[in-house]
Amino acid sequence: MKKKTHHLKIKLIYALAFGTCLALFIIMSVSSPSPNTTILGKWQEVSWEYEKLPDAHTAALGKHINNTLRNEITRELVIHQAETWEFLPDGKLLLHTDAKSVPLQWTLKSRGNILKLDHWETSPEHYNLQALNENEMVLYFNTDLQAKGIAKMKFKKIHQKDYAQKIQ
Repeated sequence: MKKKTHHLKIKLIYALAFGTCLALFIIMSVSSPSPNTTILGKWQEVSWEYEKLPDAHTAALGKHINNTLRNEITRELVIHQAETWEFLPDGKLLLHTDAKSVPLQWTLKSRGNILKLDHWETSPEHYNLQALNENEMVLYFNTDLQAKGIAKMKFKKIHQKDYAQKIQ
């Protein structure tokens, strides 16, 4: 009889532990913002650098990507020379340069870690969304240079009060 009671207590403890873990998971899932809402707003490019260097020769030059190399990497991409990205809730993305704004369509694929950009004149582009929070976004993409490498783009969010102070 004692053995049966002991087994019931252990089963009860396991059931309570499982229930507690499940409840915590559900609470965390519901309370954390969706990547589709976190990405909304204006993002300023902060830096471009190699996350994975294509070869030893490039490694000697360092990880930072200068403007000349950046222009060569992005020559065929719609993000060419865009410094501010504005994600709108209806799936539209505006790439702002000094001269104009280019409209695109954006969607998050997979588990919210693949950013797909659709442009009407070129094939879709895919970026690995490595980090996304209220203040920072990090995108990775494979370069199509002679020796492939992985480029890392860092953005900081332009909050409305920051933007208002900037234009004054």
